[in-house]
Amino acid sequence: MGPLLLHFYVTYRCNARCLFCDIPENCDIPSSSELTLDKAALIVKQAKELGIRFADFTGGEPLLYHHLPMLLRISRGLGLYTSVTTNCIRYPDMAEKLMGQITYLHFSLDSMDREEHDRIRGVKCYDKVMESISIAKSLGERPDLMFTVNESNLPSLGEMTRFAQQQKLILVINPEFDYVNNNGFSDEYWEYLSSYAYKPYVYLNYGFRKLHRAGGNRITKPRCRVVRSTIVISPGGELILPCYHRQVETIPIEPNLKTIYQSETVKQYRHRQGRFLFCEGCRINCYFDPSFCYDWDAYTVLSMAAKAKYVFDKYMRPRR
Repeated sequence: MGPLLLHFYVTYRCNARCLFCDIPENCDIPSSSELTLDKAALIVKQAKELGIRFADFTGGEPLLYHHLPMLLRISRGLGLYTSVTTNCIRYPDMAEKLMGQITYLHFSLDSMDREEHDRIRGVKCYDKVMESISIAKSLGERPDLMFTVNESNLPSLGEMTRFAQQQKLILVINPEFDYVNNNGFSDEYWEYLSSYAYKPYVYLNYGFRKLHRAGGNRITKPRCRVVRSTIVISPGGELILPCYHRQVETIPIEPNLKTIYQSETVKQYRHRQGRFLFCEGCRINCYFDPSFCYDWDAYTVLSMAAKAKYVFDKYMRPRR
């Protein structure tokens, strides 16, 4: 089984200053250094030839990338599922250009309290999120609410759940992982999160919950399959190895992605995925989600069960 996900950092620029994110410290790449549409589209096409089914366009704030609407259209034309997570600052102005091109549209919402949300995001954007929800629904879109939860906003979970249920939108619980200056989550807080995992319109990957209880990734018996499952691309068109959060090496995509992906260098990283010293105890969920699709075990079963609930809640649950 080849790679499943293209994790494309189309920009490192961002118009927010989120407390849990390192992007503001690494956003010195000007927009002129980002890929042209032709080069970005070529990478997507080559990734499709390698077998990817999902293209996640991320950042920074992906809506700052000038070519995003057309790149999404090209990706959908290739038959790919697309995903974008946005802080919603630019969404109201771009909604019609993006309409119908994003399979999994995620709006970041970290509290139902305006001041708390804006404090976490570092800018005043709560009202933009609420406006974006209204606009998206009027256009027939079904955005998910991406709740990056930490110890400070954990008490908002109940109110966030009720809001999602009222709006009939999925609340994706995205636990803040231990990275940069983040504290991660204690077992006590995870138990509280878990008590919401089976509620209507709430998504929490059960496999990731099990991984947390097991202490995260173990280098002696790794569960991470990041190099095998995910192709991570920088805004300048480089392959990032082994992953964005633990970059060891970046390789310019020349002459093409397929040649690089099948190179001896990448094979070595694939062999060492989850085995580097910094992989011990890792709980970066964005990489474990696709990793659970590889190698049949309890993590796979639990992850599939969570995804089945997501599909039911989003597409099959009665709307009345």
